[in-house]
Amino acid sequence: MGNKSILMSGYFGFDNSGDDAILKAIVKDLREINKDIDIVVLSYNPLKTEGMYPVRAVNRFNLFKVIKAIRSTSLLISGGGSLLQDVTSNRSLWYYLAVMSMAKFFRKKVMVYSNGIGPIDGRINRKLTKIVLNMVDVITLRDEGSRKYIETIGVRNKRTYVTADPVFTLEPSKEDVILDILNKESVDNSGPLIGISLREWKKAEGLEVKMAGVIDEILRRYKTKVLLIPMHYPEDVVFSQRVMDLVEEDGVYILRDKYQVEDLMGIINKLDIIVAMRLHSLIYAATQSVPMVGLVYDPKISGILESIGMKYMSNVEELDTEKLLGDIDYVWNNQKEIKTELDKLKEDLRDKALKNVKVAIEILR
Repeated sequence: MGNKSILMSGYFGFDNSGDDAILKAIVKDLREINKDIDIVVLSYNPLKTEGMYPVRAVNRFNLFKVIKAIRSTSLLISGGGSLLQDVTSNRSLWYYLAVMSMAKFFRKKVMVYSNGIGPIDGRINRKLTKIVLNMVDVITLRDEGSRKYIETIGVRNKRTYVTADPVFTLEPSKEDVILDILNKESVDNSGPLIGISLREWKKAEGLEVKMAGVIDEILRRYKTKVLLIPMHYPEDVVFSQRVMDLVEEDGVYILRDKYQVEDLMGIINKLDIIVAMRLHSLIYAATQSVPMVGLVYDPKISGILESIGMKYMSNVEELDTEKLLGDIDYVWNNQKEIKTELDKLKEDLRDKALKNVKVAIEILR
């Protein structure tokens, strides 16, 4: 491929485990095909990104450096993750659309890489997204719901494929590493262990109180331990602590330190089941065939659960704790069967995730 280079645009450098995992998986998969390929990342924290991955990084908010990086690249990869939505903010959506538009202006190849797209509520935002997505060279999406969504806003790009999240190609840390972490965090994993991964969501009024009540019931009902697993630092640690402070029963732990993606995957592998809001905690669980219950605050959560046949979920904005406990009860009592179903899916999801990188390399060639 000669001296080809790839520029990556995503939510990188923000200490979010899911986006760290996406970057790690894409870089690993690209390097396995071509170890010499030059990869540059647009990052919020370039020094940290360069310290964590075998890449070069530039400040995503330095316009001069961004333009220079675009002009020097052979292919812009936008993704993965949930970049194209306006629930978080308009500015976030505009940023990613602007980077892709600049790349096309400079006649560069552009790939939307395993994105989950939507919701996009603003009429102008939908129109801008349609224009940009119809211009890019190829689109891969991590779920069928995203494909249907972009059709509804008028995207007619013929090179659109449904694949899977890049994280399905990663492997967990070794057993001894995971046991050392659990020991360091003083987590008693001698018996059953249920994971809970939460985030603050302002539209979910009283979520801390409701989830503390659910955790109390879990502890009483199943005689298990509960491990709170933050995915975005430090926000999730703070919110998890608020929930833990409201729990009356004993047996709740929090992962207080920040861990590598592979470590979190290995920790989740130790769980009997997981109840989770964070998308990538559910994806990590799927990679380890851990039965799951979803807490839906965004369509991307229901989208990923539906794509892997896991229909056990509750909406956090109108959280019915009795329904949630019913789902947890079902998953707890049918762990073996659910685990078998997830085992069957894993290899197919890995193959679909690898299709992303094959498409990227084809474009470069």
